[in-house]
Amino acid sequence: MLRAQPPTHRPVWMVVLAATMLLSGGMTLVGGLLAIRDPGARNALRNVPRPPAAEEAARKLEPILDSVVDRHRVALRVDSIASIAFGLFTLYAVAAVLSRDRNGRRLALLTAVFGIVYQLAELPLKMHIAKETVAVGGGLLAEIMSAAGEGAGRTQAELTAALYTAAALLAAAGVGWCLLLLFYFGGRRGRELYGLSAR
Repeated sequence: MLRAQPPTHRPVWMVVLAATMLLSGGMTLVGGLLAIRDPGARNALRNVPRPPAAEEAARKLEPILDSVVDRHRVALRVDSIASIAFGLFTLYAVAAVLSRDRNGRRLALLTAVFGIVYQLAELPLKMHIAKETVAVGGGLLAEIMSAAGEGAGRTQAELTAALYTAAALLAAAGVGWCLLLLFYFGGRRGRELYGLSAR
């Protein structure tokens, strides 16, 4: 069985993917650190620019969101810890890839696998919180969206579907990025770069 060799150069695809890993790992780490301190930070409406007509509805919606977050505080903290762990692992993998360590390929592949698991494991929690938020504050949420020119006259089911779609699209983008890592590092290019050419 061939052992991976340190790459002799850094092809463009490797640098681009390492840069996206650095960005993703950094954002995931910072998001996790912020959310572990305040689990509602990711779902907050604070500091979001909105039309004046929506300000009052947003003020009324804040305590409702806080109560939803309080009911899921433990799950959100666990999600934050997972974000921190995944962010740190991704940054470690980036360091190995960019320093041309012979383990860079393996760590990039593990990042992709962990990333897919992370995205799919987080999705049900996001959807459950979205459903609960619409159930208890759907009218106010529709009012905010309507004032912003979106979602005028939407029913609770339509609001829930819109939030589900947004969560699913974000997860799909994350999984797609992980599949790209698998394709490049796990495919012919990655094997050749690390001296594991197809036999």
